[in-house]
Amino acid sequence: MTAMSTLPVTLPADWYHDPMRYSQERNSIFGREWLWYSPESVLMHPGAYLARDYAGWPLMVVRAPDGTLCGFHNVCRHRAGPLLADGEGTCTNLVCKYHGWAYGFDGQLRSARDFGTELDPVDFALWPLRVEIWRGQVFVNLSSTGPTLHDDLGEFVNETSEFAMEGMTLVSTLQHDLACNWKTYADNYLEGYHVPLVHPQLNRQIDAKRYRVDLGDRYCRHSAPPRSGSTGTTRWLFRWPNLALNLYGDAMNIEVVVPTGPTTCTVLYNHFFVDPDAAEIAGVVHFSNVLMEEDRHMVEAVQRNLESGRYDVGVLSSRHENGVLQFHDLVRGAGE
Repeated sequence: MTAMSTLPVTLPADWYHDPMRYSQERNSIFGREWLWYSPESVLMHPGAYLARDYAGWPLMVVRAPDGTLCGFHNVCRHRAGPLLADGEGTCTNLVCKYHGWAYGFDGQLRSARDFGTELDPVDFALWPLRVEIWRGQVFVNLSSTGPTLHDDLGEFVNETSEFAMEGMTLVSTLQHDLACNWKTYADNYLEGYHVPLVHPQLNRQIDAKRYRVDLGDRYCRHSAPPRSGSTGTTRWLFRWPNLALNLYGDAMNIEVVVPTGPTTCTVLYNHFFVDPDAAEIAGVVHFSNVLMEEDRHMVEAVQRNLESGRYDVGVLSSRHENGVLQFHDLVRGAGE
């Protein structure tokens, strides 16, 4: 028996660039799982909305006049026109920008311009999303069935209990567009094995030899002792399928990996601080961007190699890459 046959193996290389695989994951993962969507703070006032593309799904979440959050596919039932422009904004109604069909905040068709009585509005309601809030963060689910957000998060909620997440203010939102499959980036986040070679500044701050990843139910917790000997509370969490929650006592960075195609993805950075005027904010944001650029250089090179036709599968270290193995098992399971 060879070493290759006794070690866990990675996902096949074509899972990182095959269009059919991407289409399958859009439906089996991003069409079914609870997905981080936005800080609630950007949707506080009646009429406030955020429209964004999520793995090819055009979505919108709106604060209705009665104060509830409602979510829909940003797709008119007439001929697929958009109702809201991409990004943040404020609206007083939901009217298709193509032909003027109008909908209520309950998603029901109110007016089909110049159609008269030719159609039954009941048959043309917007496609809804489930929308729920956890600790000041808005999540959506494209599926009409399945557990509530709280039930789905399970024991993950306990990992954040000692952090004052709701008391933190959003101070910076950044979007990084990468030329790699979303799983290529997730694989990289899920292990510290690469830190000494890819992140020299971070390596000077932490003891990478003692970097560890502890597994939970569809999530993992990363930790590494600081070289300074400080004992400040930090927690790096990754929750299936695409949420990284980096907690630092009085600050946090919510990092979300969103597929944009078979070989591209977007990583959303959202920095929060208890004190939105803290002097260290600029330095923290700069350092996270330095780490991103170091990761970008590597994951885009890995992506090119995955597409080269030379590489098929590799092996995973039980010591360093147990988080990657858990993630790969979840990806495989989603396709069953």
